[in-house]
Amino acid sequence: MIISHGTLTFPVAHLDTARSMLMGLAAQTRTEPGCLSYLVSENLDTPSAFIISEQWESMDAMQTHLGLPGVGEAVKQVTEMGVDDLTITAWETGQATKIM
Repeated sequence: MIISHGTLTFPVAHLDTARSMLMGLAAQTRTEPGCLSYLVSENLDTPSAFIISEQWESMDAMQTHLGLPGVGEAVKQVTEMGVDDLTITAWETGQATKIM
C-alpha cells in the first residue's frame, strides 16, 4: 500500500475557487482504479492551507493518477492561483493494522 501526504497553501483571494477545485479533484480521484482513500482537509491553523491524504493499492496506481490530464490541469490551475508550496510525499507501507 502507498500512503501519501500533500500540502499546499492558496492565496486567500482564491480560497473559494480552491475549495471547489479540490472537492472536484477528490471526487474524481476516488473513482480511479487503485485509489483506496483520497481526503482533502483544510488546516485549522491556516484556513487557506490544505492537506491531502491518499492511500493507493500500489505506486503504479498513484503514478497513473498523477499522469492523468485532469491532474496536470489541476496543478496548472493551482500554480496560476499563486500556490508555490505544493508538496507530495509518499511512503510504501506493509500491512495495515487497525488501532481503534
